[in-house]
Formats: sequence, C-alpha cells, structure tokens
Amino acid sequence: MTPSPDKPKFSGKEALALHRRHAWQPFTQMKLTPDPYVIGRAEGVYLYTTEGKSIIDAVGSWWVNVFGHNHPRINNALEAQLHKLEHVMYAGFTHEEALELGGRLSAASGHALPRVFFSDNGSTAVEIGLKMAFQYFVNQGRTEKKEFLTLENGYHGDTIGTMSVGARSVFHEMYLPLLFDVRQARAPFSPASNRGDRKRESESLEEALADLKSVLERYGERICGFILEPLIQGAGGMNIYPALYLKEARRLCDEYEVFLIADEVFVGCGRTGTFFAFEQAEVWPDIMALSKGLAAGYLPFAATTATEKIFQGFYSDDRKHTLFHGHSMTANPLGCAVANAALDLFESENFLEKTRVLEREHEKRLMKLREGKLGARISETRFLGTVGVVELDLKQDYTGDFGWKFWRGCLERGVLLRPIGPVIYLTPPYGISGEELDTVYGVLEETALAVLD
Repeated sequence: MTPSPDKPKFSGKEALALHRRHAWQPFTQMKLTPDPYVIGRAEGVYLYTTEGKSIIDAVGSWWVNVFGHNHPRINNALEAQLHKLEHVMYAGFTHEEALELGGRLSAASGHALPRVFFSDNGSTAVEIGLKMAFQYFVNQGRTEKKEFLTLENGYHGDTIGTMSVGARSVFHEMYLPLLFDVRQARAPFSPASNRGDRKRESESLEEALADLKSVLERYGERICGFILEPLIQGAGGMNIYPALYLKEARRLCDEYEVFLIADEVFVGCGRTGTFFAFEQAEVWPDIMALSKGLAAGYLPFAATTATEKIFQGFYSDDRKHTLFHGHSMTANPLGCAVANAALDLFESENFLEKTRVLEREHEKRLMKLREGKLGARISETRFLGTVGVVELDLKQDYTGDFGWKFWRGCLERGVLLRPIGPVIYLTPPYGISGEELDTVYGVLEETALAVLD
C-alpha cells in the first residue's frame, strides 16, 4: 500500500506557480518541458509526489542514490552528526569524521591513493585532479608538461576545465570559445553495429591502445595527465569497455611520465561490481575523482584522492607550491558522516554482492527485451554491474524528441527513466527487488513502443 505523504506545504496550483515563476532547471529547455511532478517524500526505490503518486527511481536520481531513499542507518548517522558539529572550516582545523573518512578511502585503494582532498561535487573533484596534475609539473620546473589527453566520447562535468577535457558534444559545443585545447585518444570500444563480435571487439581494443601509444609518443613530453572514465563512459552514451585498456594505459602513462586520472564520479562506489571500477584492472591511477554514490545521494559531497608522489610535489617550503583550491564547505562534517555511514553499509550489508546479483538480473531482462516486440528497434544491449543499457536504432541526440517523450511517458506509468538520446539506461539503487525491476523493464518496453509507433 502506498504510504500517504505528509501534508504538502503548497497546493498543486501554488507549487506550479512558484516553479514557473522562479525555477531554472539543469539540462532543461524550460519553455518546452511540461510541469514537473512535486516530490514530497521518498523511501527505498520509490519517490512519492505530494499528490500521492508513486514513481520507481530507476536512475537513482541522476546516479547518486545507491542504497535507496530515506535509509535509516544513513538518516541516523546524519542526525547524530548534526547534533555534534554541522561545519567548521577545513583549514587550520579538522574533525573526527574527516579523519576517519580519509583513512578509509585510502584503505579502499590499498593505500595506493593515500591523500584525500575533499570538495562538494563531481565536476569540482575532477577539476581539482586536473589542477593537481598540471601544478605538480609546474612545481618541478617542468612547465612544458601542460597539456591533457582525453578519451573520445568522455564526459567529466560542466565547469570550464571539465568541459575542456570532455567530448565536444551537444552539452558543450555552445561554450567552445571558452575551452582550452586537449589531445584526444580513440575510445576502446566497437561501434554498436560491431559489439558482440569478439574478433571486432579485440581489434577495436588493439586499435585504441595503438592510438594511445601513438599520441603519447608524439606529445607525451608535453602531456601532464590522461583522464578517462574507467570501464563505463556515462553521459557519453553508457559505453562499456574492457579493464585491459586501463591496465595498458597505466603502463603507457608510466612510460611517458603522464599522470593517469580516473573520473570515478559515476562508476565508483560499487557501480560496476567492485568498489572502485579501476580495481578490475588490478592497477591504480595516480588521481581519482569520487562523488555521487560517495554520500549515497544525500548531500553534495566529493573527494579527489592522489598518490603520495603527487602530494610530495606540493609539500614544500615555498608557499607558491600550495595547491590553491578550496571551498567554504570543504570536508563538511555532515557529508563526511554520511560517507562514513555509506562505507559502513558496503561492509555490513554486503552491497557489493548485491551489485553483482543486479548485473545478472539485468542480463536476463535485457535478453528477454531483445526477444520481444521492441527487439527489432534495438541496435544493442549492454550491462555491467548495476548498469543496464538499451540502445535503440535511432539517430537522435539529447535534444531530439524521442528522449523527452519517452521520459515523460515513463513517468506517467510510474517509473523514472531519463535516456541520453537513443540510449536508455537503468542505474537503480542496488537493492531494487526483482519484482520492481520487472516493472521497470515492462514500462521501458511499453513506453518505447508507444513513442516509436
């Protein structure tokens, strides 16, 4: 039975009037988008509108909610910390939650990445990593190493620096005059038409590694960092590639003295079946950016971890060698407490095993989807860890009509799915039940067929 939401603060008309008068939402053409649903509360995988409608959150509210909404253990940790210390500046001061979290994040990498710089969102975590890589070489007097290498189709955020190292897609093309130039390497996955062809996939990987080596041979003396999203490129189309690429990238970066920067904002915190995606390569990057699931979707919170070598490049008697980056809310105690509670849940409730179970559940349902009525319109399905992907044979990007009609149609049927153009993805909370997942896949198929008809 659907729980009754608390009495709403505004009537439906009042809420929408305020929204129309004041809201400016992300990635949304406000003139064309319908009125939003007003969410009053949430629990588990469900969102509840102020009018009592239930919606399965099949994308984890933009990939951040990993344990389900309104989790009692995280709620308790947040409340306990609120009564002790809500915030203190993280310069000249520290606090117990930051101390604990720094040690635990270091341990999670086997202490390969022992240094932790806290911030408040994924774009910022990546931006800090870029500044670390660049300034390390400046501090060493090696000012020629000032360029970045990126992977094609990558997406790393929406600040000027992170847009610069991302693909020049519809998300960023408006801002081209503001961006700095980067080198680009070929992505290690086959086109959709060739995926599933083992020979072609192997050739694609070999071609990507050869291209990476070629770029580093030509420009390595000028490149300070190579940034990529390990195993899955998120907003670039949920493209999945093998861990072997990461292992070879590590070797090549060492050979050409380039820092390897892992953007694990999306793929970290259990998303791919291991706590860090990079673990599956059995090597480590030099810098790693974390956010989203790190604070379980509760608070704006992020961390950038780095090797001791990089830290020592800033540890100096010269104050000009300081990493000049900071935020008023850096290492906020509430965010640290929630992140520690999230780590507790991974350890005590075996959520990593749940992510592996979810992978098998995606595989079964994606196979069934291909065999059903929608199969003729599907160019490819793919999955890894908690992520399931359906790519339709449809030539549209994020600004096309299909995605917006599909998103709205799914909401009307009680499921939140928000595709990237023709790429429909599922990133639900890790504990979603089989019955709930059946509902999501059923709505996906029904809505896609209705929109494509």
